[in-house]
Amino acid sequence: MHPHDNGRDRLRKLVAQAKSAGPSLPLVYSTDAYGLDDALSATVIEPTDNSVFTGESLICTFYGRPSSKPLANEVPASLGHYLPVCLIFMRSFAEEIRRVFPFNTWAYDNDFYRSFLHGNMRMADFALEPHLDTPGRVVSTFFGTARSYLQARPNLKIDFDPAQFEARSFAALIDAEKSNAMDSRGTGIEVQLADPISMADWVEAAVVPSAFAESSIGAELRRLGVEILPYNVTTHMGPDEYASSVADLCLHYYARQGLLEEVLP
Repeated sequence: MHPHDNGRDRLRKLVAQAKSAGPSLPLVYSTDAYGLDDALSATVIEPTDNSVFTGESLICTFYGRPSSKPLANEVPASLGHYLPVCLIFMRSFAEEIRRVFPFNTWAYDNDFYRSFLHGNMRMADFALEPHLDTPGRVVSTFFGTARSYLQARPNLKIDFDPAQFEARSFAALIDAEKSNAMDSRGTGIEVQLADPISMADWVEAAVVPSAFAESSIGAELRRLGVEILPYNVTTHMGPDEYASSVADLCLHYYARQGLLEEVLP
């Protein structure tokens, strides 16, 4: 057991007793064009060494929202290697879940949430049941609906017991005006996987730069039956500047799948 797995269970119990909000959303995985090509060549998404859960190799996905920008520090370049890619998993995904957290664990580990926490709180205090229905329970507990979750709008009518310290901290985090300053990591539900994920078996759609949609990468995605959702690329923009384009394409895809008709007019 990793040290981050041994914490208080107040939040875990609170979320576990909630009804899962519907409709269920798919898991999404963020990488770049170079990483996508590696996954296609290997036919799987491989776990990688994790800087937070040291000693473990993990695949960190998010529930519904591409709430990770691993390449935010890369500068604009004419090459497309670092351009962001988001893989959307099938909602029938049934592989084993290692961990679920209500937020991005890298951001927690790097003290982005410090002002919302008691000094003695640990990441492990926010660990949730490692089940596929847990993210939906987080949504119903703190956001109310899938639509509100996708738009990072918490349910402000919920008043948690004062002794629910972790729940109140997380509620304050997602309600803070600047809590989403770093690409929604404060409110994106992280779902960790530990085993390789088959591209052919579990990836349903891929948000990719438009140039790659017509490349050998696009051809391989189509061969696997993966729907391609391309976005336009502008010269001199850094990889992190495409976050809203990627998120919008995911949202429109969900609406087209009949998941969230109420999100879009």
